Amino acid sequence: MRILNIIGTCFISLIYSVNSFSNTPEARLFLTPQDALTQHAICWYEDKRYSEGAIISMANIRLICAAKNPNHNNSALSWLMLNEKNEVIYPQKPKTVRVN
Repeated sequence: MRILNIIGTCFISLIYSVNSFSNTPEARLFLTPQDALTQHAICWYEDKRYSEGAIISMANIRLICAAKNPNHNNSALSWLMLNEKNEVIYPQKPKTVRVN
């Protein structure tokens, strides 16, 4: 009788484990292979891709998708703030002291 209880318990746990696998969410691919190659040329916001020059408003702050370092031709894009005159505000680099 004890063996039947163990076998019954194993059978019930097997049924519940199979049902739990069927409720798993599907894996979704947000990038195509071509997008993965050109991913450096986009900005992301709320799971949406934006190209260079896109402007969004977030909490009364205007942001533009622009080159992180304007001096380089292939610089990565990032969200930068705009001032009242619609000029890009680049972050200031920290001053460093070099000791040889």
